[in-house]
Amino acid sequence: MSSADPDRPKDAPHGEAVPAAAPLREPGLIPPEDLVNGLRFNHILEMQTKQHVAELSASFYALLETLIARGQVPLDDYERRRQATLGREIERARGEALVAISEEPDKYALGDLPQIDCEARLPLCKARCCTFVFPLSAQDLDERVVRWDYGRPYQIGRRQDGYCVHNQPGSCGCTVYAQRPAVCRTYDCRRDPRVWVDFDGRVPAP
Repeated sequence: MSSADPDRPKDAPHGEAVPAAAPLREPGLIPPEDLVNGLRFNHILEMQTKQHVAELSASFYALLETLIARGQVPLDDYERRRQATLGREIERARGEALVAISEEPDKYALGDLPQIDCEARLPLCKARCCTFVFPLSAQDLDERVVRWDYGRPYQIGRRQDGYCVHNQPGSCGCTVYAQRPAVCRTYDCRRDPRVWVDFDGRVPAP
């Protein structure tokens, strides 16, 4: 008489082969794209929440203006309190992160780009345009080449000195030039007083 098989389910027909249990697997690493998509989803939800708050705020002020117009709320008292409250809210909002994604089109399909001798002018302007802050597009994020600021999604990543993280110290060249964002491709510095006092005269801004 054969001994009972401890691994055979009680309801398994006698003589029928029982499939082996699947081996236990250690948890695998989460794919980077899943993390990026999850983070972006949370940021989108946050912006939707802010939009809803803005709509509620508009409704509140519409109601308040109606009460003031009917003389049920003293205007002078309200204005004084509003200014004080506004100052406090501005200070508080400065510490909050703003989620922003550029709606720029396909950056590789852009045409009629500014023709500027950037390489020849870098010793003069020191690539000041690379200190500007702007949000990346969904295309930039999907490529996962251009880095963004995790503390201020999805703004271009910057070094401690204020320059873009892809700006090469010393030469000021761009290390991701082929994948540079649409903003960088379409930017024209020639009439920007932040960069030039006189572009044609090659006089950079102080």
